[in-house]
Amino acid sequence: MKLAIVVNDKLMMSYDRSVELPEKQQQYLQKLDIKFEQGIQLQEVDIPSPNMEQRAKFMAFSLMEGILYQEDSMAAASMAWLANRLPDLKQLIAHVDHDGTQFELDFDHEYVENQFTVELSRTLH
Repeated sequence: MKLAIVVNDKLMMSYDRSVELPEKQQQYLQKLDIKFEQGIQLQEVDIPSPNMEQRAKFMAFSLMEGILYQEDSMAAASMAWLANRLPDLKQLIAHVDHDGTQFELDFDHEYVENQFTVELSRTLH
């Protein structure tokens, strides 16, 4: 199963969970989990013991910053954390505009590209 990152209705990134994460990257995700135990700041609010939902929001914000500021390593680590810690997450859907970034974690719907089929029939005379 893949995790799709969709920003303003455009697929930005996807993560293939069938590809095993290298040991070094797994260790990095474990270090992030340890840091979470020390607390986080989420939308200017200090959270001393964040639950999984708060951790996921924090990592989603981090992922969006990585995408928007073209910090590939930040985006990759954030996406790997989300994909590995939330195995049922199918999409991170974000809308970015002048008011900021709003996003939702979608556990119900697989990403499907906007596809349509046009059938042409041709009559020869």
